[in-house]
Amino acid sequence: MLLNATNIVAAKQINLWVVFEAIRLHQPIPRTRIADVTGLSKQAVSNLVDELERDGLVVAEEARDRRIGKPPSPLRINPAGPQLIGCHINHGRLVLVVTNLAGDVLERTSDPVGQLSAEAAASTIRDGIEALIARSGLAREAFLGIGVATPGPFGVEGISPPRLPGWDGLVLRRRLAGLFDRPVVLANDGQCAVTAEWRFGAARDLKSFVYVFLGTGLGSGVMINGSAFGGMSGNAGEFGHLIVVPDGHACICGNRGCLETYMSVDAAMRFLAESGVDVPSTVAFEEAFDAGHPQVAAWLDQAIGPLRIGLNALENLFDPETVMLGGDAPAWLIDAVLARLQPLLPSVSRSAPAHARVTRAGLDQDAVARGAAALPLLAALNPRFQQLV
Repeated sequence: MLLNATNIVAAKQINLWVVFEAIRLHQPIPRTRIADVTGLSKQAVSNLVDELERDGLVVAEEARDRRIGKPPSPLRINPAGPQLIGCHINHGRLVLVVTNLAGDVLERTSDPVGQLSAEAAASTIRDGIEALIARSGLAREAFLGIGVATPGPFGVEGISPPRLPGWDGLVLRRRLAGLFDRPVVLANDGQCAVTAEWRFGAARDLKSFVYVFLGTGLGSGVMINGSAFGGMSGNAGEFGHLIVVPDGHACICGNRGCLETYMSVDAAMRFLAESGVDVPSTVAFEEAFDAGHPQVAAWLDQAIGPLRIGLNALENLFDPETVMLGGDAPAWLIDAVLARLQPLLPSVSRSAPAHARVTRAGLDQDAVARGAAALPLLAALNPRFQQLV
């Protein structure tokens, strides 16, 4: 592996992040235990904790030990510290959340949105965030930043997410950055979902796993040794554009046979329309249909084979501890897909005692917004976090 030289400043930033994460994962935890967990000296830990306390990121609890002398004060992430805003915008829906540093949702809104360009969406998001800040009763200075999750890819000419023609999240991020005096950080919905699941959900004990995001389109997020993998330009995880049926359905990317043309809410709605079943909106699909509908069942029967091929590729490429299936598709659809997946194709992955090869994600439809809210914290503290501009 190619190693990069570093300097004292960079090393300190890495150690600051390591200590913050040790507190998050093991809280409440005394300083002496942090030294054991991280391998840092007690003096180094003390200096780094002092800095985190000054910034309001961690707080010491009252010591529970009644021994003679000064007992160690356990530390935890400060629930009253800086707040974070997460935004998830996709075709038809805008979800905004305010969270604390621990990822707890303090305020939430979910509103329908029409067909928006990235430029127009910036104004809609600004208005929603201003209303959310006012409702929270917190000063603007209390917010560390704004995280934004949108479908990808970013900055790829000629390829847009399903039902969002001409959309580019990079344009949205730049517009929002000009509207707020707080940092605005962007990632695709799959990477935000995998981040939320790892930090707050069912994957907290995992190091390497894949999150498959089923929504209007189909994406994924990959966690490798505790870091979400973004690739060269932040576009890693475009699972939906894996070709699984040579010369198959035409895709907006210009190829044929892409997986999301078979398995996605958009693919289901198109199948229903071609079968003569009217579905006026994604909301109508979620509320008026279920897996027992004859045409939905017929679509699932023909879509599950391509999905098995795609999952097989993920397993062979990444050898994950598990593949998690989640997203903002209707819960009934995610359950139906999981029920039909077996038997999976043979791969290098194997079921472990604690985890099946494919499992249901633990968080609900707010997972992406919560993962987006974590982005400003990662950008501020984690020196290895890759920001998109």
